[in-house]
Amino acid sequence: MAPKKSLYEILEVPAHATYAEIRASYERLVQALDSRQAALSREDHTMQMRLLRVAYNTLATPSSRDAYDASLAVRNEPAPTGTALLVMPAAVSSASPGVMRADAMMMRAEAIALRADALGLKADLLSGQVQPAASNVPPVVARLLRYAKRTLLTLGTLAAIGMVLKVVFLLSVSRQPGGVVVTTPGPVDDKVFLQEYYQTYGVRPANRAEAALLDAERRKNEEARRAQKQQEDAVRNAELAQRRFEEDARRRGEQASIELRYAEERARQAQQEEERQREYEARAKEEAERERTEAMQERWRQELKSSGRN
Repeated sequence: MAPKKSLYEILEVPAHATYAEIRASYERLVQALDSRQAALSREDHTMQMRLLRVAYNTLATPSSRDAYDASLAVRNEPAPTGTALLVMPAAVSSASPGVMRADAMMMRAEAIALRADALGLKADLLSGQVQPAASNVPPVVARLLRYAKRTLLTLGTLAAIGMVLKVVFLLSVSRQPGGVVVTTPGPVDDKVFLQEYYQTYGVRPANRAEAALLDAERRKNEEARRAQKQQEDAVRNAELAQRRFEEDARRRGEQASIELRYAEERARQAQQEEERQREYEARAKEEAERERTEAMQERWRQELKSSGRN
């Protein structure tokens, strides 16, 4: 993940640049961005323009620039070694809460500056400064809109300055003498933590150490229940597999029995057909023999008649 650019890098100026250099670089970048407007989408152009304005507004004001330089120094400062940390039980903080709050306040100040800039753009649109020449806005309405624009810009600037002052204050009180970061929760924090713990789990521990022990016991019980559930699932799956095997075996046995009965029936039918064929052949043979005997007898009778006439 690429590191976040500083405001100096956005304006392409060194950290020791003068106000004139910052303004000249800002105007140059705005002109370059306007020249590339056709190649950019409307959202990209607006976002880059707002980013340039935020960087310029922050670095062009001495107080906001000093606060921003202080936040950059804190961000770039290496982690202290050999210093004692007083931390909350079951948690270790690797950074000063004041520094983290200062970073959050700085990001919020930048967001407020962006919001003020957006309100200014909206006021420009409403007042007709960026509308086509054919706009027919009454002079009274235009004056009111310009007054609203100035009011919104003033409020946004004051809010940003207030955020910057709060950042400076947080940076000044975030560290104790000797470089020791104090993050020990006070009695009020303990009460809030214990109340939240009670609302979450329905148990009211006496202190954070007891809450940590309760958490460990709860995790242990959860792991035991999870292991028991896995064992029960394994037994249930084995029983299900056994029932499926028995059902498959029963179905295969029934299918084999049906096929055997069918084969026996076919064999019986074939045997009956064979017996009927033998009976038919025997009757046909007997009939042929009878007819042959009768024919022979008839021939002898005819011969006897012929010899009697003679």
